[in-house]
Amino acid sequence: MTNSVTDVTRVLDAAVDIIVNDGYDAVTMKSISEKSGYPVSEIETVYDSSGDVLVSMLNREFQRIYSSIVDNIERDPRGGLLSRVYLYILTALYERPLARTLFIIDRSALNAIMRNNSSFRYVPQIGVRGELIEALQEAGMVRRDIDAFRLSAVISSFTAGLALTAPHDDLDAIVRGLSDLLARGVDEHVDNTEPGKQVFYQWATSLTQPRAEADADSEVD
Repeated sequence: MTNSVTDVTRVLDAAVDIIVNDGYDAVTMKSISEKSGYPVSEIETVYDSSGDVLVSMLNREFQRIYSSIVDNIERDPRGGLLSRVYLYILTALYERPLARTLFIIDRSALNAIMRNNSSFRYVPQIGVRGELIEALQEAGMVRRDIDAFRLSAVISSFTAGLALTAPHDDLDAIVRGLSDLLARGVDEHVDNTEPGKQVFYQWATSLTQPRAEADADSEVD
């Protein structure tokens, strides 16, 4: 198998299908071979193990999640507000089968990928962190009288509650309802939300830096 984008995509898509439908333990080089249609020997010309396939799969998923969130925020005139950031983060997690599996349904699978692959040195944070809220406060998007880290904890509780009570037939209404509560309770009333969009973009971009630095270190070694 040549190391082309099409070939790699097919292998990674096979891994996604297996982990979403059958679970982490079902992902082996043999099962990936059967699902992708490539012999194990050909897959091994690109990946040394099923763990390497999963790491590559996870990196691709993070990239797609962040791209989706950033694109939605950029298109939304109110996209720099915390309520809109939260809306698009939840939407990205619940609409993507792999993200929903790893971050909501079966976090043990995500943890297993991390533990079994020492080259993967960090876990990008998919959520509304206190540091992000503080940065949005500085940009004038969040009320100054709000405790950023307490609010982050409350938002995490909302998200965990959604996960524990899933599935939801009215998920869109629930997500938008939570976003509306944030809009009324913590968003600043501003006409221009571009500063908030820049904050989120910089925050999302910074999450890729540890991986880039790790890759650079491995090249030096």
